[in-house]
Amino acid sequence: MTKKSIMKTILAVFSLIMLFNVGASAQKIDCSKMTDADIVKAIYDKIKVKYDSQIIHINVRVKEKVVTLEGWATTKGVRKEIEKYVKKIKCVKKPPVNNLAVSISGGCGPGTKKCGGTCIPEEETCNICLMKTCS
Repeated sequence: MTKKSIMKTILAVFSLIMLFNVGASAQKIDCSKMTDADIVKAIYDKIKVKYDSQIIHINVRVKEKVVTLEGWATTKGVRKEIEKYVKKIKCVKKPPVNNLAVSISGGCGPGTKKCGGTCIPEEETCNICLMKTCS
């Protein structure tokens, strides 16, 4: 064998070992044990890393592992990125319903209630309090 073929063989074996280790260490999540509340928390955890100041304006609602985003974001880019965060959360069944407006919010209209710094339908649950101290 030539030095070149030995190096190729070693590189191939090393690559297989690395591939096996990455696959073996990948964490599997049992979606049957993940609750809607777990998904809400995971989404807020992702958002607050980069957009902590936005959390007060975003309500994350999950029902049967389907996510709805309500409230507002400061730019279209922030709105899109938050939607991408949701798509990366394990066990979410569908792409999120993204009702985030791009604006600076005003008062709440008819049929809505205050939820942090945003407005949501009166019959829905405000989950912003999960992330901040609520009074």
